[in-house]
Amino acid sequence: MGHHYRRIADLCDSHGIRIVSLDCDGCIDQLLPVWLEHGVNTMFPIEVGTWNASIGPWREQYGRELRGVGGMNKTLFAHDFAAIDAEVERLKPLVELGGYIPCPDHRIAPDAKWDNVRYYCDKMRETFGG
Repeated sequence: MGHHYRRIADLCDSHGIRIVSLDCDGCIDQLLPVWLEHGVNTMFPIEVGTWNASIGPWREQYGRELRGVGGMNKTLFAHDFAAIDAEVERLKPLVELGGYIPCPDHRIAPDAKWDNVRYYCDKMRETFGG
């Protein structure tokens, strides 16, 4: 598939598009070098809940060219504000790396509490601006 990704990435690049994203569910660690080599540089989701994934180690290994979206532990929406505060603190250094947008991966679980989801949104706005 690498050569197909390269064709897409080259087409994007020819139109000034520098971010090529891939829906990359699962444990992607072994696929990352192939995708990066062929021009895919933005991963979504970063499945923290299922695969304990994090953009931090990937960025250490592959550098700032690798970008990501996701990686917020959405299971915490079933807990309390303190758990959400801790998650936002965990995300801070990852956001500071740049090239990373934290958000819940996929759907929010049915056991989520609406007040916690709302609190998370407010906390993210307060912490990261917007």
